[in-house]
Amino acid sequence: MRNFFILVAALLCFTVTLGQQVSYVQYRQVPLDRQQEFVEKETKYWAKVAKAAIDKGLMEHWSLWRKIGTTNMDGPNYAFVNRYASLESIDQEAIWSDENVAAMGANPADVETQSFAPTFMDYWFQIDAVVPGNSKYALVNYAMPVNRGAFIEENKELWMPMHKKNIEAGNFGMSSWATMSVIYPAGNNARFSVVTVDGFNSMHDAMNYLSYQPETELDADFAAVISKSKMNEINPDGFNYSILYELVHSVDREE
Repeated sequence: MRNFFILVAALLCFTVTLGQQVSYVQYRQVPLDRQQEFVEKETKYWAKVAKAAIDKGLMEHWSLWRKIGTTNMDGPNYAFVNRYASLESIDQEAIWSDENVAAMGANPADVETQSFAPTFMDYWFQIDAVVPGNSKYALVNYAMPVNRGAFIEENKELWMPMHKKNIEAGNFGMSSWATMSVIYPAGNNARFSVVTVDGFNSMHDAMNYLSYQPETELDADFAAVISKSKMNEINPDGFNYSILYELVHSVDREE
């Protein structure tokens, strides 16, 4: 993923906390007949460039995800995630250069993918809260709350402790969780301003989590969160989309 393009609220002003982890997410449109080529080039060559950058401390994580199903015939079907320690640590030119690709034993012109799998959109996110864990599937919930700061704070103060407890106990099949806010692009016509990410280790766990369940007595922890939640006011329209992605390949420092 070569191209460079991937808050703590204070009243009406949003700034990025120094040292806060950030992610750049690049959404790509890959034709059906070239998906095998795309995945091969990205995982065989560009993943090695990412690994070299991670080993040098220029980046923390790189991964490629495939969207499950079709939500829009003209929409993206793959997404890259680059995670950095902070905005201050980002140096894209030091990572995605032709020289670094050549060092991996490839001609940059032979392994590029933008010409047939263009970027549909790309976003910079601040990682506001996270319960870490390894996940094969990620359910990304996109939203545009009327009060973004309140959305972030409620997720950190109310929802994260409950998710952490359930993940550690192995309840509901969830293996990781995070909430992130959009740094860029932004504005009145933005698609979304925040996301939450629910991680799972199997398609079964993800689908079971999403499926309708007959009404039963609420779990005590969930009932306690609901009694304190103001999400109906903060995000009255709910999630714009909840889209499931499957991990294709990932690279981290410990590999």
